[in-house]
This record gives sequence, C-alpha cells and structure tokens, in this order.
Amino acid sequence: MLKLNIERGHTVMVFKSILASLGMGAASIDLILTTDQIVMGQPVDGKIVMTGGDVEQKIEGLFVDFKLNSRFSKGDQTVFVNEVITRVTIFKDEFTVKPGQVQEFPFSFQCPEYLPVSSVNTRYYFQTNLEIKSGIDSKDRDFIKVRPSGLIKNFMDGFARLGFAHRAEGYTGKQRDDCQIIQFQPTTWLRGKFDEIVFSYHPGQSQHQISGFFELDKRTRGVLGMLADEMDLDEKKGYYQFSAHQLATPEIAAETIRQFIIENSKGLYGW
Repeated sequence: MLKLNIERGHTVMVFKSILASLGMGAASIDLILTTDQIVMGQPVDGKIVMTGGDVEQKIEGLFVDFKLNSRFSKGDQTVFVNEVITRVTIFKDEFTVKPGQVQEFPFSFQCPEYLPVSSVNTRYYFQTNLEIKSGIDSKDRDFIKVRPSGLIKNFMDGFARLGFAHRAEGYTGKQRDDCQIIQFQPTTWLRGKFDEIVFSYHPGQSQHQISGFFELDKRTRGVLGMLADEMDLDEKKGYYQFSAHQLATPEIAAETIRQFIIENSKGLYGW
C-alpha cells in the first residue's frame, strides 16, 4: 500500500510538473505600482511579487519592459505600432522557487522624456517577464498613463485651455518619423465651426521647440459649402513651428495657438 501511495504521489508530481511547464500551476508574477500615472522624466516605484506554483521550478531571470502600442492611418491602411521603450532587468541569476513560496522585489523606474503622450490610441504598459527554465514564462501587464512635461506639457495644456479635446490620435513610431498626430475637437471656442483641427509634432525633437504640420478644416453647409469643399476653400494645411518662448507657460502657449489658428483661418470659407 505504501509503495502504491508513493507511486501515485510521484505520478501526481510528474503530472503537475507537466502542467506547470505548460503554464498551468506555474510560478506567477505580479507588478504592483504606487500609481497608474507617470510624468515624463519622473520616477515611479512599486514592487514585484513572485509566487511559486504547484511544483518546484527553476527561474532564469526577471525583467520588466516598458512598452508602447499605438496605431495610425496611412491612406486606407491602419498601421499598428508596438515598441519597447526600455527594459529594466531585476536579476539574471538562476535560482529555484519552491511551491507556494512568495518573494518580493523592489521596483523603481525613471520615465524617459520626450515621449508621445498617452492619448486615444497611444497607450503604455509595463510587461513583467519571469523566465522559467523548461517552461512557459510567466507574464504580467500593467497599463500606465504617461503625462507630458516641459514644452510638450505646455503645448498640450495650451490646447486644453482653449477647450480642445483629443478626438482622434495616432503615433507613427521611432522606426518611421516619430510623429504624434492629434485631431482636436473644439468644445468651447470654435465649437461647431471646424470639422477638424489637426496638429502633428515630433516628441523626440521637442527639447527646444515644437514643430510639425497642421490642418484646419472648416465646417461647411449648403450648396455654397459643398462648392467650397470641392475647391478646398474650407481648409488650410501647412507647417508650423513654435519656439520655447512661444510655449513658455500654458497660458502663453494657449495664446500662441489661438493667434496661429486665427491667422491661418483668414480667407477660409465662412470665416
């Protein structure tokens, strides 16, 4: 009877080991952050909790990827962007985690500057990866909002002060031209007067200025509006460049943007 129980116990352990190697009943990982928002250039802290599974397993490493995913339109296509911004290595040494064993590791991360802001399509998350020898790695995903700093903050705050909300947005990624394109919707000033107000900019080149392309698309009505639309008399496109002086504060940025829109709307149908 004793031999039979031992054999059964061994069979159960082998079965559990097989399941663990497939990710069922394996060691798990959980990143716990102190906040769900982070400002560019600022730190965020937390801890990583590792819990052993049903069987003993060998761990080969633990790291956390700070990742971005977004998408943008290119003609009739939607292009998806997935990037690893940076990797934080917690450890690379091999050790054994016992069944049910709980271990905690401190986590600290300094957010890079000059990133695209969290918006309609652009999202950030930490992906924690526990490398398990001879098994499927355990992963954990924690989303976090990235708030702007510096000139990008003043630029975005300027639009917000004018009552512009993000209606649509996309980021092209560093492998292309590092461009965030934001379609703003007027909620107070200019509400009902424009179909689109679009500004693009390059986050990685925003240390001393903000520049890119803009599009002002006036809202039209009736037959005359249709004619204006056919003749492109309702829209204005071009290049813009705002200096650090023009974006020195959110208040100054708002006035810079307001004057820019007014000046470039002159001559548009219905203005």
